[in-house]
Amino acid sequence: GRETLAKVAGKNHHNGSLNPKAHLRSEVSERQVLGAPIVAWPFGLYDCCPTTDGAAAAVLCRAELARGFRPDYVLVEGMGLAVTSGRPWFDPGFEYVGFPATQAAARQAYRMAGVSDPCRELDLAVVHDCFTWTELANYEDLGFCRPGEGGAFVGEGRSTLTGDLPVNPSGGLKSFGHPIGASGVRMIYEVATQLRAQAGERQVRGATRGLVHNLGGPGAVACVLVFGMPS
Repeated sequence: GRETLAKVAGKNHHNGSLNPKAHLRSEVSERQVLGAPIVAWPFGLYDCCPTTDGAAAAVLCRAELARGFRPDYVLVEGMGLAVTSGRPWFDPGFEYVGFPATQAAARQAYRMAGVSDPCRELDLAVVHDCFTWTELANYEDLGFCRPGEGGAFVGEGRSTLTGDLPVNPSGGLKSFGHPIGASGVRMIYEVATQLRAQAGERQVRGATRGLVHNLGGPGAVACVLVFGMPS
């Protein structure tokens, strides 16, 4: 129900309040989320990411060259890109409980990175939460929990900064903001910052491996990346 969506909004606003670069640096209570104006049922004002301006950049090179640039370089351990045919609303059998593109991209990235149990083998994840429901679907599509358990995953605090697998420690699109074209690279920046232990108040303790997930269009295209620190 909407109470579960409110838990996602509250978590991400809390994380954003700790991030000096976030667009919305304000805590929100579950009561505020549930009492906000409805945009399109069941999404209220606090269930939708803000329209944000921003820019991000990343330097990509071979590992042997990276050592010459800086000692705390981050490795790309796995990557996956998937495009599904058509649009969900043209598929009469589509149940709107997840995104096949995310599932396929995750399988590719996990296979390349050697990840078999993401909830145990990843230290954090930065995912595409354009709406609060999208983050819940991502939990399941990315294998953080079983299908149907996304609500319990956030409800039990497993995706908080101190949970089993912190998700969107930056505040996510929900609180950090969503400048569209810059969002994917900004997510990479967040994981790199966390793995370098430079995230300040929102730092995930002991993080050495992180995931980035981005979703495009009507959910027909997804990219998943797994990053780690050199051993």
